[in-house]
Amino acid sequence: MLFKKMLRDIKNNLSQFITIFLMVLIGVMAYSGIEAYMDGMADTANIFYSENNLQDLNVIGENFTKDDLNDIKKINHVKDAERKLSLTATTDNDKTLLLNFIESNNISKFYIIEGEEFNPNINGVWLDNFYAIENNIKVGDTILVKYENMELHEKVRALINVPDHLYDTRDSSELYPDRKGFGFAYVSSNEIPESFIKDMVMKKGNIDNEEVFDFLFPDFNYKDYLIYNYVMIDVDKKSNKEKVKEEIEEKIDNAKAVINIEDTASYVTYQGEIDEGKTYIGVFSGLFLFIAMLSVITTMTRVVKNQRVQIGTLKALGFKNRKILMHYIGYGFYIATLASLLGLVAGYFFIGKVFINLEMAFFEIPNGHPILGINSYIVALIVVAIVSFITYLTCRTILKENPAETLRNKIPNVKKNSLNITTKGIFKKMNFSSKWNARDMIRNKMRTFMGVAGVVGCCMLIVCALGMLDSMNYFVKLQFNDLYNFDYKLTLKENINKEEVDTLYKKYGNKTSKTYGIEIKEKDKKESNNIFVTDAENYVRFVDRKGKFIKLDKDNGVYVTYKLAETKGYKIGDKITWHIYGEDKYYTSKIVGFNKDPQNQNVTMTRKCLESLGIEYSPDSLYTNKDLSKVKEIKNVETIQDIEELEEGMTSMLSMMKTMLVLIITIAVLLGAIIIYNLGILSYTEKQYQFSTLKVLGFKDKQIEKIFIKQNNWIAIASIIIGLPLGFYLTDWLFKTAIEEHYDFGASITLRTYIIAAIGTFLVSYIMSRFLARKIKNIDMVTSLKGNE
Repeated sequence: MLFKKMLRDIKNNLSQFITIFLMVLIGVMAYSGIEAYMDGMADTANIFYSENNLQDLNVIGENFTKDDLNDIKKINHVKDAERKLSLTATTDNDKTLLLNFIESNNISKFYIIEGEEFNPNINGVWLDNFYAIENNIKVGDTILVKYENMELHEKVRALINVPDHLYDTRDSSELYPDRKGFGFAYVSSNEIPESFIKDMVMKKGNIDNEEVFDFLFPDFNYKDYLIYNYVMIDVDKKSNKEKVKEEIEEKIDNAKAVINIEDTASYVTYQGEIDEGKTYIGVFSGLFLFIAMLSVITTMTRVVKNQRVQIGTLKALGFKNRKILMHYIGYGFYIATLASLLGLVAGYFFIGKVFINLEMAFFEIPNGHPILGINSYIVALIVVAIVSFITYLTCRTILKENPAETLRNKIPNVKKNSLNITTKGIFKKMNFSSKWNARDMIRNKMRTFMGVAGVVGCCMLIVCALGMLDSMNYFVKLQFNDLYNFDYKLTLKENINKEEVDTLYKKYGNKTSKTYGIEIKEKDKKESNNIFVTDAENYVRFVDRKGKFIKLDKDNGVYVTYKLAETKGYKIGDKITWHIYGEDKYYTSKIVGFNKDPQNQNVTMTRKCLESLGIEYSPDSLYTNKDLSKVKEIKNVETIQDIEELEEGMTSMLSMMKTMLVLIITIAVLLGAIIIYNLGILSYTEKQYQFSTLKVLGFKDKQIEKIFIKQNNWIAIASIIIGLPLGFYLTDWLFKTAIEEHYDFGASITLRTYIIAAIGTFLVSYIMSRFLARKIKNIDMVTSLKGNE
């Protein structure tokens, strides 16, 4: 019988129970979806790294001999080590490839998308899958790869993913991977031409005559002179990496730098995306759940209180309190359980899968999959438990009364003094509808508070989602319009001599820079970073925290980015001790100023400051405003980067971000509409008696509709006033805490976003109010007026 009663009650209050169902579903869906996407990213990477044996350390140098390799393998805790030669080459269509020559493939093994396994004795190239897709290259095609005087015509043996190439860019100035213009390729070291090695040996020995070379190297075997500038190392345990690193630095003279894989751009960027997502889980999904639960609690409380007379009747008929409790707990339990289960499924498929597919288009990692973790199930259970517990508390309060009391509608506990406010001051001049609404809001403080809280939360989410996009657009402007004041950046080849640099100066100007990989030493701790040495004058500019341009005009010390200074506690006048990778000599430099860099937290100094330390300045980048749109190749230049192409790459990343933000905005608007509708239904249900009384007194339906809509408009306006600034602070907090430590930018929200969020929130509220106001025409006056007798 009680089950049938529950079904009948649900049917009679269908709109309220539907809103409860939708709010729980959306809240659980938002949480489980975002968590499934983030856990999926982490699990996908862990599987890929493990199954394909991602290296633990990269050792970088000019050339590692077989003896070096054997010495490294003999070091305690080293499981395996492999050499590779990594070069920046070009292709026959003037694109760039990071060309890697390897002897074997047991470390950082290829994941074969299509084609055959690596075999060092087979000619051919194992090519970046993303690059191949963008350039319509298939297995079996032949591509041309060029580096200096070396030309290789290689058959594509396979399309691959590689665990240390999840995120590849030409250099740090390129924020978004250019998959069409830049990729990676692997070739057997047996493919290195003898002529290339011979020319290299001749150049190194300053030999320009082949007869002289043949005389000096009568038994020349080019394989004995192969160059390898990287050694990938597999360590037995993660805890032993630092020991191995220190021993390599001590014993291997050719080792210029030993880098943890966790410090490489590919690893850091992917892990940063996961860390950001974890913050989003706690903010976006937490906010969604909080807003939804506030409204669900209010609704369930009202539903049970409206059943007061029925509860009294059941008590009078002899039903035990426990039986009645379980009956009413079932109202919330069954609805919340069904909604939570569907929320878990919807979160997995409609958020988890969508988001992770977007990420897999951004990172080169196979088999991306969302994971519905234990936390999602726990949250779903907590939601069901909260709804059931609130229902229990409300019902238990009513059950404490005797049947005679519960058979009567509860008289509202109205404090006379609290309502006198509408007869004083500015309230005295209000018209009737305003006074009526003010009294109603004071009388129903909790409902009013819940309404404001719900709409504030939705307004915050809309401001935050749009504000994140505004802030990223500002970041692009700051980076590519303000700080970068050049049209083209030329990346110079390594070991370029002074005469070759001077030749480039004559053609393209002398605005240059140099970036050194360094280790900063603080007591016994060493941390990797870089020093940007500028001789670019106004071609590369710098700003302070407020975005105003500053000049680096002090040559007696270094400038440190604000965020790095805050992280390390640096102040003006402090000194840092550092050394360049590959050199043992340490330098101590005074901090003479700060600058803001949105994407690199590093150290900067002028060329004069560098040379005052006795370090020779040899640029690695040259900036020019000459038109190079038709220039495809320049001697002694590895890459030619167009500032417009760099900006377009960042814009591509923003387009992916827009998809995610649209989904967040859609959920926020949907949740806001449901909350407003739900609160409107509650408000309307509670006011039927008052509205019927107003009708008896001669008020027309349209007048009563205006009274009803006015209160909801007040709540919407108050919520917007509170929600807009809170949306800014939420966005700013997200950027300063969720974004990985290499970036430094806060919220920069345009007036347009505030206007859109304000108008959008108000329109949703107004439309829902208008929709509900139509019910006033259908009020059964006899039932409403007799119901309170």
